[in-house]
Amino acid sequence: MTVVAKAHDKKPKETGQAVEPVAYGLLALAWFVPGLGHWVLGKKTRAVVFASVITAGFITGLVLGGELGVPKVENPFSWLATFAGMGNGVLYLVRLLWLNGLGGLFSGLPLGLVGGGDPVGAGFIYGKTFLITAGLMNYLAVLDVSDIARGVKE
Repeated sequence: MTVVAKAHDKKPKETGQAVEPVAYGLLALAWFVPGLGHWVLGKKTRAVVFASVITAGFITGLVLGGELGVPKVENPFSWLATFAGMGNGVLYLVRLLWLNGLGGLFSGLPLGLVGGGDPVGAGFIYGKTFLITAGLMNYLAVLDVSDIARGVKE
């Protein structure tokens, strides 16, 4: 209980200190390349762990034959999967480019994109879940970078 109280006492609002605004470029960097925001802030071990876990989740999703989240007219919830998948940053963009080609990527925006995967494959749903989870983990890593940069967390 004392450990929680000591950690709680370090919050800037408790001590009257102002919370520093975070640079949006740093957050964009942290989103685009998993782990890079932590690396820039000097948290190299945390950066390697986040980059490894997010990349491993993404690759596992691809190996299982999962579909990247792409928006579909007939399924409004596909927009949520798209948002979650976009959390993978450069991994998401490279995979879309691989599947659609450069011409298809720009001509198919947003509703004509192909997300890959085989819907009748045994690992389709599991793979899609891994891809979505990896993106959501990267969003959490971006929030962690924000907290560290503002001095709210070490």
